[in-house]
Amino acid sequence: MALFNNFGVLLPTRGVLVYAGSNGPRVEQTWQMAETAERAGYDSVWVGDSITSKPRMEPLTAMAAVAARTSRVRVGTAVLLNALRHPVHLAHAAATIDNISGGRTVLGLGAGRSNNPMFVDEHAAVGVPIMERASRMEESIHVMRALWTGEPVNHDGEFYPLENVALEPTPVQPSIPLWISSNWVRRGLSRVAGLGDAWITNVPSTDLFTRCWDRIEQQAGEMGRDPSGIGRCLYISVNLNDDTNAALAEGDQFMQAYYSVPYDIISKQLLCVFGPPQKCIDAIEAYKEAGASYFIVRFASPNQMHQLTRFTEEVLPHLT
Repeated sequence: MALFNNFGVLLPTRGVLVYAGSNGPRVEQTWQMAETAERAGYDSVWVGDSITSKPRMEPLTAMAAVAARTSRVRVGTAVLLNALRHPVHLAHAAATIDNISGGRTVLGLGAGRSNNPMFVDEHAAVGVPIMERASRMEESIHVMRALWTGEPVNHDGEFYPLENVALEPTPVQPSIPLWISSNWVRRGLSRVAGLGDAWITNVPSTDLFTRCWDRIEQQAGEMGRDPSGIGRCLYISVNLNDDTNAALAEGDQFMQAYYSVPYDIISKQLLCVFGPPQKCIDAIEAYKEAGASYFIVRFASPNQMHQLTRFTEEVLPHLT
């Protein structure tokens, strides 16, 4: 079996709700896709996050179930809005999942956006003012890493003061890897440079990818950190169809169902490759040349398993 060490698959934890029938969501599709991806040789499987803004299965619960049903793939979040959760709760849950998985957990973390009332409402629903989200996210990272050592933590923070708090179990890994997301956002790129084990982005052009990475490199150097240790991960939305118009039509329907935003708008914000397999091959090769070393693939289609099969058979074998 070929192992695709640089590729992961996003699981349809939102799609099972978006495309649910009268009998409710078929949550088993999530486990089935994870098991199929593992058998096919993918390196990882991922779940997204939102609580009220874009309803989906709760990510940490889903991760635990996937971890129990797989044995090799890494299990991650792409991406988790950690400011929506207290870091003691989150660190405890993530360490437990790392034990369930035998050390295969990755947390992709993001600050989210404030440009839509549904995001403001989501933060308010859990008692977090949305303008605090970035500061809370950063403080949370420091707290979680300290808690994962197993040593008592004293933290005099703005949001999460702790006095002599210790957690068990500790992760199987020395510390759970934290992959931090950002597009062309100054504070987000600085966060990657200072705190990220890897960078996750879905910028829609290789030129912007390069500009972002140049800034990360510069800021990491200014912080005294070697940027070569920061991985570069591209999150890419794919719809494979030999008929480009059909791919665009189905992809547009998916994006409108997923984000309530049409393709012609969302494609200017995040990377979407809809069309024949060669178009996808060319896009991935271009980003590899720009420095991307890892890829998380999200299939913009209600037919997830068919897209996974096509990508596995018609795209991956042609990538150098």
